[in-house]
Amino acid sequence: MKRVWILCMVVLFPVTFVYAEQNTGLAEEFTKLEDYLRNPKLTEEQRKKNFETNLVSSVRSTLSKRLANPKKDLKDLKFQDLQSERSEGTNTFFVKYKNYYFQYLFPVDPETYVTSPSEEIVLEKPEGVDLGSNAHKEEKKN
Repeated sequence: MKRVWILCMVVLFPVTFVYAEQNTGLAEEFTKLEDYLRNPKLTEEQRKKNFETNLVSSVRSTLSKRLANPKKDLKDLKFQDLQSERSEGTNTFFVKYKNYYFQYLFPVDPETYVTSPSEEIVLEKPEGVDLGSNAHKEEKKN
């Protein structure tokens, strides 16, 4: 019986170390892969392409809910048709397309990741409205 225990110890004990070493390598590999995916190293061209894709798809998605014939109306939508501005230090973007104004809040940097906005606000500017400094000031009665 002692021989069986000794044989088991001699055979099984080293096997546990082999598996432990393999698991440590797997955990390290997992951590490296996670870091690689969370912190991508992108070229300026890739960042620009991600940004353009995110804005165009966001505008297309938002307007497809508002337009009567979105496939026809948005068929030729390109990034060059959009005006955009980023709030400093945030993932909030203001976008203008024709008479539509959008505010998009992205959960992550839209230059780094292909993503959809987590929040959106859409405003449509009525025809003939002047947004000058006196747009909503009431006239004073004398």
